[in-house]
Amino acid sequence: MKISRLATLLLSSVIAAAGLLPVTGCLTLNVNLSLPEAAVQRATDDFVRDLYRAKEKDSAPAAKPVEAPKPAALRLEDLLLPTAHAADSLKLDSPKALELRDKLAANVEEIIAQKRAGVLGESNDGMLVLKDAGKLKPLLQKKVQKLVSDENALRVQFYDEVLKSNGLESARLQGIKESFGRSFQSQSPSGTWMQDAEGKWGQKP
Repeated sequence: MKISRLATLLLSSVIAAAGLLPVTGCLTLNVNLSLPEAAVQRATDDFVRDLYRAKEKDSAPAAKPVEAPKPAALRLEDLLLPTAHAADSLKLDSPKALELRDKLAANVEEIIAQKRAGVLGESNDGMLVLKDAGKLKPLLQKKVQKLVSDENALRVQFYDEVLKSNGLESARLQGIKESFGRSFQSQSPSGTWMQDAEGKWGQKP
């Protein structure tokens, strides 16, 4: 009798979980829409830091393989709210985001060099800016201008993908860009031009 009651309880729980799926989808969307700014900033900081260290990682020796951890036991709460645990983090690893990340990584070395030279800057909304083209010879000016144009086109696509893959409203786009702007400025070398929240420019010491 006890076993029968337990089986009935488990079956009822599964049925209830299945019945709650439509509601769960709405709840997940609402949680994502209220994604806290601190969580967004942590995610963008991690992303840009890893992006700027991509060259170092490529040249580093391969890590030794480790045994994969055993999967955790499935809990009823995981059935009811499968995305609840990730609701306080920004997803930056969709297939398209990873593709764009690799393209952004290809520009990092040249961007850092021109930042150190005091030629490039980072705006307060996550865009690369040509600040002092006069330091460059005409032929190099065109090359750097194209670098800035290509980089910003990739960043625009990436920010849009972040918005889309996280189910965020378009009103959150500016906040996403500003978070990335702070992250890019933080990882930029000395000599980089940086725009503060009030729009004023200065070089990073």
